[in-house]
Amino acid sequence: MDFSNLSFDEIFFPEMTGWLLAAKIFFILFNFGVIAFIIYVWATTIYLRRLFIWDLVEFFTFRAYNVKLIDKEWRRIKKRLITQRPVEMKLAIVEAAALMNDVLARQGYGGKNLSDKLANSREDVFSDLDMLKEADRLYRQLVKNPAIQLDYQTAKSAILSFEQGFKDISAFRDK
Repeated sequence: MDFSNLSFDEIFFPEMTGWLLAAKIFFILFNFGVIAFIIYVWATTIYLRRLFIWDLVEFFTFRAYNVKLIDKEWRRIKKRLITQRPVEMKLAIVEAAALMNDVLARQGYGGKNLSDKLANSREDVFSDLDMLKEADRLYRQLVKNPAIQLDYQTAKSAILSFEQGFKDISAFRDK
C-alpha cells in the first residue's frame, strides 16, 4: 500500500458524504445543544453559581468560604462580653453556642443540638472537650432560665471555651 500520495487534509479531514455527513452534523448540533443547556442551567440557578464561587474562593484561599463571616460574628460576640452588662454577657454566650452549633453542623457533625454534636465528636478534635461541654451546659441553663445571675468570670470562661473550640476546628481565619 502506497501512502506517499496522501496529503495532510486527506488524513485529518476526510471527505464525508451521505449518512456519515448527516451523523456528523447531528452530533455537532447535539453537542452545541448540550453545552447551551449546561450554560443556561448554570446561569439561571443561583445555587449552582453560589457553589461554584464558593469552591473557587475555598480553592484559592485554602479556607472554608464562611470563615470571614465567622470572624466577624465572633468579634461582635466578644464585644458583647467586654461590656460586662449581664444581659449582654448572656446574649454573648447564647450567640456563641448558636455559632458553634452552626459551624459544627456545616462540618458534618451529627445531632439535633450542640450537646449532641459535642457528644458525637471524637475525643482528639477538641483540646478541652470538658470545658466546651460545661460552656454548653451554661448555655442550656441560660435558655431555660434567663433570670440566672451571671458573673463576668463565668461568662468569660464560657466564651474562652467556645473560642478554643473554634480554634480547634480551624474555624477562624487568622487564629
